Amino acid sequence: MWSPHPQPSEDIDVLETNEAYEEVDGVFQFIDTLVVYKTGGQLHHAVSAARPRRPSELKIQHLNNNIPIPVSAYSPLFSPDFTRAADPLPQDCYVKKPQLISYDRICRGPRPNSIAESVLLEAAVCELLTRHPHPNIATYLGCQVSDGRITGLCFARYQRTLMKEVNPRRLMKRNLRSDRQGRKDYSSVLAGVESGVRHLHALGLVHNDINPTNIMLDGDKAIIIDFGSCRRIGESLEGVGRTYEWYDEQVNTAALQNDLDALDEIRTWLGGDLKPFKFAE
Repeated sequence: MWSPHPQPSEDIDVLETNEAYEEVDGVFQFIDTLVVYKTGGQLHHAVSAARPRRPSELKIQHLNNNIPIPVSAYSPLFSPDFTRAADPLPQDCYVKKPQLISYDRICRGPRPNSIAESVLLEAAVCELLTRHPHPNIATYLGCQVSDGRITGLCFARYQRTLMKEVNPRRLMKRNLRSDRQGRKDYSSVLAGVESGVRHLHALGLVHNDINPTNIMLDGDKAIIIDFGSCRRIGESLEGVGRTYEWYDEQVNTAALQNDLDALDEIRTWLGGDLKPFKFAE
């Protein structure tokens, strides 16, 4: 008989890991490693006291607090109103998969299927953008589907993020700005991001997570990606994931200014503007 709980001898395929920290006496200390893994066709969320150098080092005996993740929690039913991606997928395709590292918290909340709900919301946004394309917005290729459920959202693959090109040493925002004085001019990239953002706004949408990791560079052309936080103007942002340091934590509504302020922050980060940063570091 199949058991939802993995056995000590089972092999596991680790899909996601994330180290958790807690502030103790003013110092952040490692607590444990959150793990999402697959075994026997079933996904699980678990916790490990170990700090593996690579996911392959994690073994089933290292894991505690195993929580089976039902498919309905992350893989919604495919709607015939959506675009179905080609099968097999083209080689230059990027597949965005649902992130499950926070499932242990989500499953105890009022909306245990909120990850699946967010997949549907993002797919709906991408369908709208497909009907109204723009050169500075990622090309959507449709839903990856298995057994009638959406397993991923497919996009054209781009070369690199603005973050990776500008900040390979992963400097903090203020350090990078002082280090970048007089370096490469990114005004055309910023103009492309602004053009894409204003296109979203004209469709009644706010991206809400404009930051250097969500801007790809295709040659010298900026491409806005990741529409998981995109909402209609005026909608609540409660529970919506955004990137720390790149948004106003006091704002919880989708407003056009969210994107424009984030674009200004990127401009400051690139060293093209000496005014203070808007958002906390």
